[in-house]
Amino acid sequence: MGGRTIGILDVFGPVMIGPSSSHTAGVARIAFLARKIFPYPLDRALVLFYGSLARTYRGHGSDKAAVAGLLGILPDDERLGYALELAAREGLDVEIKPEYDGPERYHPNTAVIELWSGDKHARIRGASIGGGEIRLQSVNGFEADLDGSLEALLVLHRDEVGVIAIVSHILAANRFNIASVASHRKDKGDEALMVVEVDGVVPTSIVAQIRDLPSVSEVVYVPSIHA
Repeated sequence: MGGRTIGILDVFGPVMIGPSSSHTAGVARIAFLARKIFPYPLDRALVLFYGSLARTYRGHGSDKAAVAGLLGILPDDERLGYALELAAREGLDVEIKPEYDGPERYHPNTAVIELWSGDKHARIRGASIGGGEIRLQSVNGFEADLDGSLEALLVLHRDEVGVIAIVSHILAANRFNIASVASHRKDKGDEALMVVEVDGVVPTSIVAQIRDLPSVSEVVYVPSIHA
């Protein structure tokens, strides 16, 4: 038979606090990764639900799941059920807003998360694609394709010849196997976002080495959601 191999999660689903793998577990994972991408003290957050999430988020606990992810709580943690109370206790201001008329290109289970810390701001769009699996599809207007299964580096850099090769060399020289690498730019010669997925935890010393490259303006290390 053709097609992909069926794994145990396809049969039983993810270990999670319910009720829905796509509307609860997936949303928590999107928010968890969004928070990791924004490594600053969080002042406030806005969560926009599109499609099916906009219509059913209260009944499926998507609002609790989003807040839980922003607090660093993953779907198998019982604290997800009272994440709203935890956020209030910690003084975290999270606005949940359904958007019923999203762009046609958006997946039916799309969440957009905006985060603020002082004058810093990030906008991350992700889709919950079923069974608790996710795809982060956009980071600050740059295309991205992350599912959280591997460790990843997000490298903001000038669109110049050789940057990808230099970053890849640094990782390879430190014996990291690169699972995937892609660079997305808004325009030729403008800023670009390189997304590198690797096997293994990348130490801060290597992150700093990449950040010190002349063409690089920022590096964010995003841990696997399975770590």
